[in-house]
Amino acid sequence: MHGALKRVNLPGLAVIALCAALWELYCRTIGSGFDSIASTYATVIAVKDMLLQGPLLGQLAHTTAVALMGWIIASVFGFAIGLLLGLSPTAWAYSMASIEVLRSIPSISFVSIAVLLFGFSAKTEMVIVVYVSLWPILVGTLSGVRSGPSGLLEVARVFHLSKASTFFKITLPAALPVILVGLRLSLTLSIALAVVAEMIGNPEGLGFGIVSSQQAMQPANAFAYLLVIGLLGWGLNAIFGLAARRLDFAQGRLA
Repeated sequence: MHGALKRVNLPGLAVIALCAALWELYCRTIGSGFDSIASTYATVIAVKDMLLQGPLLGQLAHTTAVALMGWIIASVFGFAIGLLLGLSPTAWAYSMASIEVLRSIPSISFVSIAVLLFGFSAKTEMVIVVYVSLWPILVGTLSGVRSGPSGLLEVARVFHLSKASTFFKITLPAALPVILVGLRLSLTLSIALAVVAEMIGNPEGLGFGIVSSQQAMQPANAFAYLLVIGLLGWGLNAIFGLAARRLDFAQGRLA
């Protein structure tokens, strides 16, 4: 219990609580004349009401499922392609120019293209999430594999280790930290792009809830959706961070 409390960022939580209190104070004083904002209290009450009586649970489940499924698909393809490009000089030489061009296209601009291709549907949302989430994993895997420790690789050649042994004992462990960073960035992008796609290309989920609340002039609901999206991103990143630490610990014990 004491160890768990030590891992809690109490100063960070205190800053969040202070910001929430200051926003509540602002809404009750200077901002009381604005109908387009919602206080901290009103936002929390709106979350409670939408959880008990509204569509929030279903929308949260939809956005979470799409973000995680898209992230998993992107992780598999990004890791595989990054591995191929990192281990094969031929594949790298013929593919990197195309990859750099595609990666340079702003992610948000792909949303309109996806809507044109697939219409307003869940398929549009999934395609957007997978396409955008793919790049951090691909680039992270490629960079990690190509920047392997030259000294250890030379030792592997001296001891005539097989390519498979060299990969699993030297290349992959050395690349793992960079790959994990790519996976974490990709997870954050998958949540963000799922919400964006729901706001533009798929009438479901938390993103659509924000748009509906804005159009209905319900600022408390809109702020509530924003709060839930933030908590979703925080929760998924916390779970990923815990899994990454466990993996790092297991890798250290195996080494």
